[in-house]
Amino acid sequence: MNNEKNNAKEKKNFSSKEVLITNASSNFQLVEAYKTLRTNLLFSMPYNKQHACRKILIVSAEAGEGKSTTSVNLAETLSETDTKVLLIDADLRKPTINKYYNIESRKGLSNILSGMNTIEECIYRKSETENLFIIPSGLLPPNPSELLSSKAMIKLLEEVDKDYDYVIIDAPPVNIVSDGVLLSSMVDGVAFVCAYASSTYPEVAKALSALKLAKANIIGVILNRVVNKKHKNKRGYNYSYKYRYKNIDAADNSRKSKEKE
Repeated sequence: MNNEKNNAKEKKNFSSKEVLITNASSNFQLVEAYKTLRTNLLFSMPYNKQHACRKILIVSAEAGEGKSTTSVNLAETLSETDTKVLLIDADLRKPTINKYYNIESRKGLSNILSGMNTIEECIYRKSETENLFIIPSGLLPPNPSELLSSKAMIKLLEEVDKDYDYVIIDAPPVNIVSDGVLLSSMVDGVAFVCAYASSTYPEVAKALSALKLAKANIIGVILNRVVNKKHKNKRGYNYSYKYRYKNIDAADNSRKSKEKE
């Protein structure tokens, strides 16, 4: 019985690592897609000497659309450019970032915001990547929205702004809880993740409407899990992960023009 539990745990850990671009067996198209995403983000958020750190919030409309995987791999890709990157798991309800790296989540964001621990005590450093640092979710609190919208969260972002070039924040799905909307006003840009053949227009429209109402700076949409019939990976699936970076305003204008026609 214990062996079965251990095997199940190992399988779960392995499956969480499979989607990391740093994995030796990572698909070439996946790696290149994230590099393209990195380039687009760099151009969408120009460097400012007075505000050097760029804080990016990663959100989606619903759960299971690849938001956390995107957050992790974007952080990995950015850290390869000789810049210091901090990855924060701001999903204080159903955290996953710690599972990608097999790290403890007893000390993390919730501990910092509640005053239980300092920032330094809650930062993990990925040994293989000198420039990547991680703050997991920490202990699951009874009041996640209140913590994330607190002055302590604002102060935390002000503090890390001094030490990092990029801060990537993985937030809960917008249509499920309000946490992502609350955080959107504290960052420089919001990247919205959609899943091919899964995300629906009404769900996406609802989420984007909430973010725009909060005056979030939506810098683009990341479309993942795009079908690629020509590629077949080792597990036999008929698709591979691909990511497209798309300007929201351009897409809206294009849609409106078609409606007028």
